[in-house]
Amino acid sequence: MTATVALIAATFGGNHGAEAMALTAIGRIRDRIPDARIEFFSYYPVQDSELVQHGFIRIHSCTPINLVTVLFPGALVGMMLHVLGLRRFIDVLPKSGRALARADVLVDLAGVSFVDGREKFLPFNVLTILCPMLLGIPVVKFSQALGSFDNRLNRSVARIMLPRCTAIFSRGSRTLANLTGLGLEARLLQRANDAAFLLESRDRLTVAPSPEADRLVQELEYARTAGRVVVGICPSSVVAKNAGWDYVGYLAALVKGQLANGRVVLLFPNATRADGGDELRNNDLPIIRAVRSRLESLDQSRFLYVDGDLDAIDIKRLVALCDVVAVSRFHAMVAALSIAVPVIVIGWSHKYLEVMALFNLERYVFELNDTDTARVTEHLEELVAENELVSDTIRLALDPVKKESLAQFETLFELLEA
Repeated sequence: MTATVALIAATFGGNHGAEAMALTAIGRIRDRIPDARIEFFSYYPVQDSELVQHGFIRIHSCTPINLVTVLFPGALVGMMLHVLGLRRFIDVLPKSGRALARADVLVDLAGVSFVDGREKFLPFNVLTILCPMLLGIPVVKFSQALGSFDNRLNRSVARIMLPRCTAIFSRGSRTLANLTGLGLEARLLQRANDAAFLLESRDRLTVAPSPEADRLVQELEYARTAGRVVVGICPSSVVAKNAGWDYVGYLAALVKGQLANGRVVLLFPNATRADGGDELRNNDLPIIRAVRSRLESLDQSRFLYVDGDLDAIDIKRLVALCDVVAVSRFHAMVAALSIAVPVIVIGWSHKYLEVMALFNLERYVFELNDTDTARVTEHLEELVAENELVSDTIRLALDPVKKESLAQFETLFELLEA
């Protein structure tokens, strides 16, 4: 069986959470259908075309401008050709439009969509699924957070668009409740844990591990061999932009406290654009630099940090060498949980709590407006002291979590094999 699957709303560079979902989706699809073709619609198409060069993947643009000026008009033309019985003339569409029109199914990999307070992203949320719908392509929303839907505009748009999906997978009970409250039919809805729980090292599609990742792995392995406790800290440029308080100072205090306790500290990102300068969109590196600048007077021998581009596989390698991690990035949390590394979360959305609850770790989730470093430090100390017990607790929950994650792939395969 051959199949063509379109993936949209993700990237291989920049946001490595999106990359983790994309790599997992491609890996599990090709495990089942080895000759499957992937049409990948990226919001960083130029960068991704340089990073990933495989014959079975074609990369197209789904930047906001391209969605409005190319994909959407192309989808409208394709729909009219179909209505007029002229589908054989589909080649008149632009390349990306033809690729979308010939897909058997589209998988939406957005981490969050149709969320109150993020109305500026509504056009993107709409067009990424409207274009395939116009072309008669089934749309499956892989595990993501949706809602709440209290905002009138968001609620109205979601009520129009979401019922037209073929399947929607919610990351947790709160998202499922949001969707049920919207009035969606039960047949559309199913729970599924994040696809990145199924990420494997063999899923890497970029050329090779980065030299920086290899160097840090060596230093962390040496620290572990020497009996040092390693604490990983993953900041978020999203939190930094929206916190409304001194998030950088908060992280610097956290690092300083761990160093004072004799720990090795790794400051690592889950979004990198080394060529992005101080631009914060999908880029945690400026936050890492800002934290470092607050700590220049300290002994740097036990303070490790990432200063360049990594990929999702490299990040997971680094997390695996930490005893505990404190993170503000959702997929850094997923990476830790997927390999049973105890984790504390400083997050901004219900999506964190939903996932941590699966492992009975809700008490380790801190809201964005909780600025008390003493409380986080207290819980970090607890995780260090009870490291093995918490790791065992995570492992006990992992198999059912991964099994539920596979549910979205089974639905996808049913569509492809129908």
